[in-house]
Amino acid sequence: MKRTILIGVLVCLSAAGLRAQTEIPPELIWYPDTILQNGKILTVDDSSRTVEAVAIRDGRFLAVGSNAEVLRLRGPATRVIDLQGKTVIPGFVATDADNDLVAGNLYKETLIGGKIFGTLDELKTKAEILREVQQRVATRPPGEMVFFRLPEESQDALRLTRDDLDPVTPRNPVAASVTSSDMIVNSLMLAKLVERMPMGEKHPAIIKDSNGKPTGQVYGQATGVVGWDLRPWPTIDEAMAEEQKKMFLDLNRQGITTMVAHTQGFSLSVVNVLYHRNELTMRLFAAHDFLRQNPFAEAYLRRLGNLVDFGLGDMVKIVGAGLASADGNADIGSALTIEPKLRSGGYAFAPEGENKWLGYGPHQSRWADKTVPKELTEWTNVQAAVKYGWPTTGVHNVGDQATQIWLESIDEALKQPDLVLRPWRPFGMDHNLFWNPSQEEMIKRLDVRRGLGKMWSGTAQAVELYGDRIHDVQPVPELIQKGYPVHIEGTNPFRELQAYITRKDRQGRVWGPDQAIDRPTALRMKTLWAARYIAEDKDLGSIEKGKKADLAVLGADFLTEPQDQIERIPVVMTIVGGRIVYEKP
Repeated sequence: MKRTILIGVLVCLSAAGLRAQTEIPPELIWYPDTILQNGKILTVDDSSRTVEAVAIRDGRFLAVGSNAEVLRLRGPATRVIDLQGKTVIPGFVATDADNDLVAGNLYKETLIGGKIFGTLDELKTKAEILREVQQRVATRPPGEMVFFRLPEESQDALRLTRDDLDPVTPRNPVAASVTSSDMIVNSLMLAKLVERMPMGEKHPAIIKDSNGKPTGQVYGQATGVVGWDLRPWPTIDEAMAEEQKKMFLDLNRQGITTMVAHTQGFSLSVVNVLYHRNELTMRLFAAHDFLRQNPFAEAYLRRLGNLVDFGLGDMVKIVGAGLASADGNADIGSALTIEPKLRSGGYAFAPEGENKWLGYGPHQSRWADKTVPKELTEWTNVQAAVKYGWPTTGVHNVGDQATQIWLESIDEALKQPDLVLRPWRPFGMDHNLFWNPSQEEMIKRLDVRRGLGKMWSGTAQAVELYGDRIHDVQPVPELIQKGYPVHIEGTNPFRELQAYITRKDRQGRVWGPDQAIDRPTALRMKTLWAARYIAEDKDLGSIEKGKKADLAVLGADFLTEPQDQIERIPVVMTIVGGRIVYEKP
């Protein structure tokens, strides 16, 4: 009898337990939002696994594995996408992407009547430049400031002075940018600049003639005051927001889900608009430009504080400070190198290139000579940024002498006796065409992470300038073997992957064939190692459980497509945070 009663109790308890299981509130059951199955998914994890399926929940990868392993998690509302054998890769992380922000370089753009225009590339001679400036300024009311962007590093433009500008711009303050550092101003704009500059007219960034009279040519901190402080902002209207939205979608079409860029306040404000509309389809990791060419850096930092890691949800984050470059570009001879070029290439730069921290346009000033007190250059902004815990990142850097300047500046900054807050994020440099083994110890000790770019532009000029040395630039396999997980930068991902896999430029010239890399390595450099550049590789860059669900579905097999066709691989779907942001019609 007792045994019968005990069995009855156990049966009742078991039935109650089953009812309890079937009556779990639906709010506590959280199935995947989306499952992608039947694919060739290149995870880029530590083992470089290829799997069939992934499950996504709340913007992150919930499971990664076989069809059977993932489909068992399917819920009644889970969307299941059949990949039909297509290749899937992690979303690309595009660094050096400032040109894909609306007015990403506002400080040097043409700005007339509150409207932004592009570079006036069609102007080739001094006469053409002055005629165009006169015609455009004549349409504006007296006193309105007008800004021009002239052809990059044009020698005719760089030779202009205020004596050239004043007769054609008698009623308006005018500034004309030729590079990110070099600018010409007329007398009306010069007067405004002198009022704001520490030391006024005596500041070395205001160039003087042999009689001590300002020429109207300015650089560095003087350019910063005109380009950042005096320049008004355009109105952020519907058209501006839509333009930025379109630019992000164009990147999404290429499988790009994250961008890293030196970013000014104006661009961040436009992005903020899209975020609050829930229309932001691109993650942005910003090196804020607020200290760039700023003669009052420490004052700004004391007012602002440390905003590193501040952001908008999981879509936007400030990762450091963007500062002005120390050199120019390799294809015109202004990259600052330790070894001299073979010849000038028809440009007027010194054999080692141009130090943009020290002078205006082509000049012979060398950092070793300290012809200008470094306290009046971008060096002091590096010191100020690091003092308050801001790493410098997203910095333009091409030549190895420029690298040395940056490394020494960072090293000095970290040794300041009055350091307030040590940066916890890494330092970062873009481009890095020329590598010098003597700098390797400092690069690793200071945790300076470096991207690869600028290699495939102006290649005919580069050969003229550097000869056979082009075969030694960016020796990727050697760098990886030495422990540098370098990444590939840029916003044309498949073209960039093809270039580093083949080492071939547009003219069919092969740069250092022994430095070519395989496809899995190239993909890792454009995804996981690009995320590592900004210390986000724990969250981005590979398809792994717990990471943010960013991926691209391809219309061809990246691993087997002919090498010369990689740049033509189409993207058929892009997902950011589990949300489809692009789907090919």
